[in-house]
Amino acid sequence: MKTHYRQHKSALLISGGVWLFLVVLLWTLPIAFSGYLASDADTNFWYWLSESGGVFGTTALAVLLCGLAAGQQKGIKQKIRSFAVAFGFLLVTLGGIAFVNEYFIKPITQVPRPSHLFLLKPAGEIEKFYLQDVSARPAFLQQYLHSNPAVSSNVSPLVLAHWVQECGYSFPSGHSLNVFLLGTMLTLYLGWQLPRRKQLWLLVPLGWALLVCLSRVALGVHSEWDVALGSAAGFTVAYVLSVTGLLHKVFKAATTSHPENNI
Repeated sequence: MKTHYRQHKSALLISGGVWLFLVVLLWTLPIAFSGYLASDADTNFWYWLSESGGVFGTTALAVLLCGLAAGQQKGIKQKIRSFAVAFGFLLVTLGGIAFVNEYFIKPITQVPRPSHLFLLKPAGEIEKFYLQDVSARPAFLQQYLHSNPAVSSNVSPLVLAHWVQECGYSFPSGHSLNVFLLGTMLTLYLGWQLPRRKQLWLLVPLGWALLVCLSRVALGVHSEWDVALGSAAGFTVAYVLSVTGLLHKVFKAATTSHPENNI
């Protein structure tokens, strides 16, 4: 483990530092529900940023990570094989974690989403809403909004549709878990490839992960605790995959650190 830390010192310190910075931002800035009004200029920014951490955004980042790994191989067949193995690993890992989080962890914690509390609690409908099966909740919410249009009259249509779609429980944030998992894995991988003078590039995937986490709170679909602990879980999973050697085996990373990477 000491050898692993020495070889990945920059990546681990940057990843941990970005997570701590995220926590500070969450509890010092008025981020909650800061990007949901139709009249706010930054609402679309937060919405599309959040979407980049969904299925399509994380898939694009996964393709980038797998492409970087495949690019280290010689020969087209080896490149294709490397890409397929790495992408399959990410598909199983991210899909498995998302499945466990959505169907096991969240139903156990049963923490209501801030957006649901915002819409339904004043009318005393929140308990009735969560008594519905998950598949029936969007229809319940749509019917409620149709009968009470004033409740959501100032909410951006994009955000409101997102609130209706995201009808599961809140804790922990699946988006935050996945983007920090992907961002940290990409950082750990790049940490092997980049010389020390280019280590600041490691901030790019983690900066994206941080912004996606903030967007979940700004849109009102998650609380600060949902995001802070979800992102911490993603960072932890990435570290475990790296320290066990699985990450490097899958992505065919070098087995010895670049001399310029050591600090």
